[in-house]
Amino acid sequence: MHLIERCRRLGLRAQEGFTTVTLMGVLAVGGILVAAGFATVNPDISLSREDQDYKQAHGAAEAGLQWYLNRLGQDNNFYVRCTNVPDPNSTEQAPVNHAWNGSGSDPRLWRKLPGADAEYTVELMPAPGFTNCTEGNQYSMVDSAGNLNLRITGRSRGEYRTVRATLARLNFIDFIYFTHFETLDPAAYPNTTDTARAERECARFRSARTSFCTEIQFIPSDYVAGPFHTNDNIRVCDDPVFGRDRADRIEISGRPASVGSGGCSNDPEYQGTLVNPANQLGMPPSNTGLRDIAHPDYVFRGRTNITFNNNDTMTVENRYVNSWTPTVVALPGNGVIFVDRDVAGAACASGYRRSQRYDASLGCGDVWLRGTYSDDLTIAADNDVVIRDDLVRGSEGVLLGVIGNNFVRVYHPVNFPGSGSGCTNTSSDTEDVVIEAAILALRHSFIVDNWHCGNPLGNLNVYGAIAQNYRGPVGTGSGGSVSTGYAKEYVYNDRLRFREPPYFLDPVQAAWRIRRETEQAQAVAPSRAAP
Repeated sequence: MHLIERCRRLGLRAQEGFTTVTLMGVLAVGGILVAAGFATVNPDISLSREDQDYKQAHGAAEAGLQWYLNRLGQDNNFYVRCTNVPDPNSTEQAPVNHAWNGSGSDPRLWRKLPGADAEYTVELMPAPGFTNCTEGNQYSMVDSAGNLNLRITGRSRGEYRTVRATLARLNFIDFIYFTHFETLDPAAYPNTTDTARAERECARFRSARTSFCTEIQFIPSDYVAGPFHTNDNIRVCDDPVFGRDRADRIEISGRPASVGSGGCSNDPEYQGTLVNPANQLGMPPSNTGLRDIAHPDYVFRGRTNITFNNNDTMTVENRYVNSWTPTVVALPGNGVIFVDRDVAGAACASGYRRSQRYDASLGCGDVWLRGTYSDDLTIAADNDVVIRDDLVRGSEGVLLGVIGNNFVRVYHPVNFPGSGSGCTNTSSDTEDVVIEAAILALRHSFIVDNWHCGNPLGNLNVYGAIAQNYRGPVGTGSGGSVSTGYAKEYVYNDRLRFREPPYFLDPVQAAWRIRRETEQAQAVAPSRAAP
């Protein structure tokens, strides 16, 4: 019995340490599994870090673009300073550089993002014909279409991403219709006494104008087929239509957006997106800067008649070009034509006349236009632009800008009676006129000559954009019908959203915006040549 008990105790002692051995085995196997797992995911950890840096580099590039836009918002001429711009603060340099070709050591200045390992740099991409941004010369950076091009690179732990951005100012040609004042131009009043009074009482926004002022309304048949902007507000009769769809912004600065005309309801139909109040856009004081851009051979003096020939030529009539003999010349290489006053000949003594007899001095800087143009052009006049017949494009892609310091006028000759009122039309060429252009009348209006008399002329078809200081009349009517002049058919050329005629003028102090942004396939890094 004792022997059996003793053997049982010896057997129990033989199991001492068995649990420890098992535990150590489990731990060893677990360690092997952990090591194997770590070895398996370790490459993914590296890839995740690389992916994070790749994304941070792109975020840094975007931050650099927004930083530059912010500086442009504070100073519209920031880009004209090139790389000589103020530093962000006392401890950092402004990360603005001339374009780098990618060879040699990286000369660019960089700026770190707060709280991150990422940083960005901005390169100024010069306009065609320039190798670098030239301080004080806006055209070394802004191309003939009004575009400012930047290249912004971000980097994080050796990862680089580059974006290319095209910036442009908000422009008059962003709208089919733009006015500063929604009232009749003081120069279009019947006599000098009324003109002087209108200049005192009507060159104001609606809330400050007096009852003397002649107001122009949108009638029920009016359809503004595109984006719209006025620094004033609008007068409507019943339900004219503004905009084609929600993508067309209907920007009205004055409050309320609209007022009803006498005997009519105030019920405009906004098919576009109404923005009220909207920011105001200021008119430039003059177009004479274009005179310096035009080649000397394309600066004409005194009245000039131009007919476009649906090819790369135009026919010019001018006293200094073969003494008024029609002369065929090539279209200008940079697309700019300027008609100046005749400083060497007869002075420009006559201003706008409500009853237009076309007897203005030949010394005025007036350009008369018609025909089919085949290339991108901007034509500016020191005085008026007169559209004497259809003015159309030869192909879908080309754009024309016409800029009058004073008026842009549609030719409408009439016979005036010897006494009394009224008149009769004299030319069928003025019926159903078609104008395919971006129109800008800086100090006055886009207007039809003798709009107030004669028989109805059909439609005035404008495909492009219209911008004017005062609203110019194109006819008269009763209710929804036309009595004299034209019915309006204005349609926006959507190409103007992305392109513009050469050196077309921008609003004063207009904000810059991103027109296009793309990522460059190959980032500009020290080991890679810039494309």
